[in-house]
Amino acid sequence: MQSPHKKLGRNPLNFVAFYRSGGKEALLRPFLRLTHQYPVLRPVLAAAVFWLFLRWVLPWCAPLLAAWALAAALERPVRGLCRLGLARPTAAGVIFTLFTLFVCAGAGLFLWWLAGEGAALLERFPLLLAGAGSWPGLGKDLADRLLVGAPVPLQEPLRQALEGLADGVGELLTAAAAELARAAGRWASDLPGLAFSAGTALLAGGLFSARRPEVKAFFRRQLPPRWQEKLDRAGEALRAAFGGWLKAQGTLMLLTASLLTVGFLLLRVKGAPLWALFTALVDLLPVLGSGAVLLPWAAGALLWGKRGLALGLAALWGTVSLVRGVLEPRLVGRQAGLPPLAAVTAFYLGFTAAGPAGMLLAPLAALALKVLHDRGVISLWR
Repeated sequence: MQSPHKKLGRNPLNFVAFYRSGGKEALLRPFLRLTHQYPVLRPVLAAAVFWLFLRWVLPWCAPLLAAWALAAALERPVRGLCRLGLARPTAAGVIFTLFTLFVCAGAGLFLWWLAGEGAALLERFPLLLAGAGSWPGLGKDLADRLLVGAPVPLQEPLRQALEGLADGVGELLTAAAAELARAAGRWASDLPGLAFSAGTALLAGGLFSARRPEVKAFFRRQLPPRWQEKLDRAGEALRAAFGGWLKAQGTLMLLTASLLTVGFLLLRVKGAPLWALFTALVDLLPVLGSGAVLLPWAAGALLWGKRGLALGLAALWGTVSLVRGVLEPRLVGRQAGLPPLAAVTAFYLGFTAAGPAGMLLAPLAALALKVLHDRGVISLWR
């Protein structure tokens, strides 16, 4: 029997006919046999493919993938306008124009709030520096008390240890300030590219939405009939799972933002609604939660002598965590979620492979694989 690799010949164009004639099964048969004998290799292979996708494919295709997802998310209002008698391109143009205006208004409001907070911080900066100037004296007094109260044989080693600690803290603060400055420079240099990608996603989303049935039919024709059936099953499973998941997360985010807004207003925090919205968005991230904002904020308030604000922020974090912990299993459902270890692993691998984008996408991809496996569309483990 002739080897499948020899059937390709020297002409690369023969690969198309070879693929469509069923030669792909001959090429994939060794891998399929290996994964059938050792099922544990299936999730490993899936993780490797996903890592390659995050590392090499996603940076190129992210705007187009976001455009397709946006077109799918806005499909219902586009269909509503079509039922009113508008042509689909016109309906898509109206919906995406309104969505673009909404996004621009939200971005403008956020920048206005950020500029206001930055100006307020600059006004308070001399007072902050004056307060921080007393920290070395307090640290020196505390170190002297420790040395005086320590046994005589331990005073010299303790003094050297405290001096080394002071030097280490100084070097750490210097390195942290330098790294923060470099990160700010990188973020500033990435802003034009991010704005261009966002504009491309909005424009491509409108074009996708205007011709969405034709585009779906085109890609569907490129797949074998057996794959089309699996694609339909996968689409139904993912829509059912992620539709409920998105509704549940939206409900939790709205509830969290409402609780935080009330709490910030009671604590007399300036810009309470925007701070609450920002904290609620961070609360959506896997593993982090609202504590990533509230707890460091409370620690900073305690260091600056604002004990009431620190206690209030800590109590607010406890309230939000308790409410979310009680409601999340009922809203999201225990069956749809990921095990904690799988969520942490996906979070870490995604962040390592693609930074913040991977941190958001990797848990969703892991959840999608779990849903497809549970529905019998794919088989990755026993």
